[in-house]
Amino acid sequence: MLKRAAARKRPGRWLLLLLWMAGSAAGQDFGWRGDGSGRFSAATPPTQWNIDEGTGICWKTAVGKGASSPVIAGQKVFITAEPALLVCLDRSGKVLWQRDNGLASLPPGIPPPQQRAAAHRDCGYATATPATDGKFVYASYGTGVVTCHDLDGKRQWVRLFDQEQESQYGRTASPLVAGDVLLVTVNHLIALRRQTGETLWEAPDAKATYGTPAPARIDGVDVVFTPHGECVRLSDGRVLAKKLCKLEYTSPVVHEGTVYFVGPETFAARLPESAGEQIKLARLWESDDVEGEFYASPVCHEGILYCVSNEGNLYALDAKSGALVYRQELDIPSASGKSGGPPANLYASLTLAGRYLLVCNDTGDSLVISPGRQYRKVSRNVLDKGSGASPVADGRLLLVRGGLKLYGLGAAGER
Repeated sequence: MLKRAAARKRPGRWLLLLLWMAGSAAGQDFGWRGDGSGRFSAATPPTQWNIDEGTGICWKTAVGKGASSPVIAGQKVFITAEPALLVCLDRSGKVLWQRDNGLASLPPGIPPPQQRAAAHRDCGYATATPATDGKFVYASYGTGVVTCHDLDGKRQWVRLFDQEQESQYGRTASPLVAGDVLLVTVNHLIALRRQTGETLWEAPDAKATYGTPAPARIDGVDVVFTPHGECVRLSDGRVLAKKLCKLEYTSPVVHEGTVYFVGPETFAARLPESAGEQIKLARLWESDDVEGEFYASPVCHEGILYCVSNEGNLYALDAKSGALVYRQELDIPSASGKSGGPPANLYASLTLAGRYLLVCNDTGDSLVISPGRQYRKVSRNVLDKGSGASPVADGRLLLVRGGLKLYGLGAAGER
């Protein structure tokens, strides 16, 4: 979510409260990891749940197979499922509607694709998380189909990008709403007019990886940093910087004027004071302490950058210097196989839910961790199935995808 321009006068306390209560209905933009940061700081979700004991679970609803995360618009929750479904639930877990956006559903004016993207057995077509501006919901599928629906399920427009798939494991980058622009990544970054789906520009140099671009603002100019290593201006698609890095699976994170990259290289770079036709980013630090393979994108909170490897190691780095604060081997199954049980993958990105950090694997295990300069586990929790989707927290409700179901976690009756 891009930062809004500051008002001339500081709003009163009651106005701030009303704006907060209005939530996404006031025009906030949400997508993968909320605003892209993985931070849901205002939430107060549960810290304990257990499927075997039946505790902490408000509801569980079958939504179908997929690796996308849910997004929330007011009282509605949206998620995609294989092969090309968009599912809408209310906050009590009741399915309100679902729409099929498969190739057979395309209107007559769109010819059938010549380049059929093959669905990977693990990733499928429903890996990208939807995005919403509070009035409409936008979904992107591995088939090259991009759609816009209103919150009642009426399709407003649909596009098909008939491009040969270049990625081995399918298309996973999620769409991003930024003002009047909807950013989608097919084989490269494309900007669409949010209201109509019309193509505004394309950035062929901003190639697709498996991550999602991160929004930022430089001296009033809206840009995105791509996992492929470009900084792209939203107004016209001009590439302001390139070859910053190349992340294969994770996404960049922008926090308090700094962009962080975790992957084959782990480093931080300070955003420049102004955005001309080209920009240069000076690296603040590079870390040699972070090792392993990374699928989960990081979280930055209170001066610490947290990242977790697929081998099950949690790293805490000082956000300003890059110094290692701690490295902790986690006691949930991971690709290392050290924690007992069958090996698991930590595909889900780190999530800050209220005051706690969540780490989840794809077999249903989750750790709730207290952020800080020392590792402190709060609880370990279990669902019967896991996924690669990232958790979403809103108010006292925590949404976690597991297997074919979406779980609403919290106290009984929580919404």
